[in-house]
Amino acid sequence: MHENDLQLLNWLSLSEEARRANFGQVLRYFVSPLIPIEAIQSETATIGTQVFQTYSARLAGQKFIFIPGQANVQLGWQAGAAYLAPSEWFAQAKRSLPADQGLVWTTQADVDRYVDQMTSEYRSVNMAPMLVAQTPIPSEWLLQGTYETITGRFKGNQLAGRQFLAEIQNTLFQARRKQRSITILVSAHLILQVGGRPDCYQVFEKTNGDESKLRQILRRRGFDLVSVDQYEWLKGAGCKTLWLSGNHLPRPAQHQQMPFGLQATAPDAYEMTQDPLVYKGGSCVTGGRYSLEQWLPEAPAYESGMQTAALGNTTLQCYYRPAITVTLD
Repeated sequence: MHENDLQLLNWLSLSEEARRANFGQVLRYFVSPLIPIEAIQSETATIGTQVFQTYSARLAGQKFIFIPGQANVQLGWQAGAAYLAPSEWFAQAKRSLPADQGLVWTTQADVDRYVDQMTSEYRSVNMAPMLVAQTPIPSEWLLQGTYETITGRFKGNQLAGRQFLAEIQNTLFQARRKQRSITILVSAHLILQVGGRPDCYQVFEKTNGDESKLRQILRRRGFDLVSVDQYEWLKGAGCKTLWLSGNHLPRPAQHQQMPFGLQATAPDAYEMTQDPLVYKGGSCVTGGRYSLEQWLPEAPAYESGMQTAALGNTTLQCYYRPAITVTLD
């Protein structure tokens, strides 16, 4: 495996056999041997208008997608509202506010200032290849492994498996007895969620959402939270526009779209990053009189200013997306 082969431009020129071999090497050298690996398959991913083939695998039941690296990725924003149509600067949202509440803009300079204040600084970054979870996880959930209902076998953190095996089996038994739809089941200490196939459940342990403890556990297992740069890269694929869809206010059908075949967090939810003071995503925090205020949280570069306010606030809906950065020293 050569590092250059994991960069997008070289990755595109590789044969199917070579790409699969490189992906196998990534799994071999960058995923902990204690993490069960299953369901390796080809995936179609997109970066802007570029469509390419990559691979995914289930690590302890969680689907991870390999994203090749790319040099000189443009992140952040520096153009204010200059590329929006003038009619979009002051377009009113459906939510009406009293005149003495929220923001009131009267000039383009007001709009420019708002957009620049609510987005990260413009920068160019070399993005390393990475394995990233397709679906973000609620901050109070910690994935411990998978349970197969046919074999009764638990794969993953064996200490947790032994501790919670009886609870897993009893929860499934009660659900079958009541003939309930069992896509997600909740017990005293666990959340069981169908993962990958009907006879397999992901086993999440309930936690108190302590970010520092969560990150310690992830790093011991060979994972981490995404960095701020990685979040913006995954959200926008280095697009040169304010939104992934372009520089005009998105349409409702474009809500929560993401590249690379990734799934977005729940609407209005925040996503943790490696920087404990930066929560990305979220919702409008400035009143929402204007459509631009309502749509700006969809921008990859959006930063709401909720960094410190989010700390210790248990009412916020937060998620995390485990990732493995692939760097060859």
